[in-house]
Amino acid sequence: MPNNVQKAQNQKAKKVVTAVAHYSGPFPPATELEHYESICPGFAEKLMERYVAQSNHRMELETKVIDSGIRNSARGQIFAFILAMVTILIGSALIYLNKDTIGIVAILGALGTLAGVFIYGNKSKKDERIQKARVNPDI
Repeated sequence: MPNNVQKAQNQKAKKVVTAVAHYSGPFPPATELEHYESICPGFAEKLMERYVAQSNHRMELETKVIDSGIRNSARGQIFAFILAMVTILIGSALIYLNKDTIGIVAILGALGTLAGVFIYGNKSKKDERIQKARVNPDI
């Protein structure tokens, strides 16, 4: 008897089917959206408003990040220029005070650092462009 009950339960368990819907994109397919709308009136409109709000938020953030990057880059160039000029002036003053070796090292060190940063920055940007081209060859 317990065997028959167990068989019946196994047959019922086999009949249970789980459906999982998968779609890509911001919205479900129209038929599914229609079904949601019938269950909860106004759902499609709320979903659309939410999508638009999220999209606007993302664009605002991207704009802020880009503007911040531009400001930081400009600020970095100004500070690098000031630091290089101060170092060159100090090196020139040292040369004027007959400390030729230290003065020349200071000037060359400042110019070498600036050149190194410039070369490294250009190489990094080039590598980034190459990497993006590999990932997205159509762009």
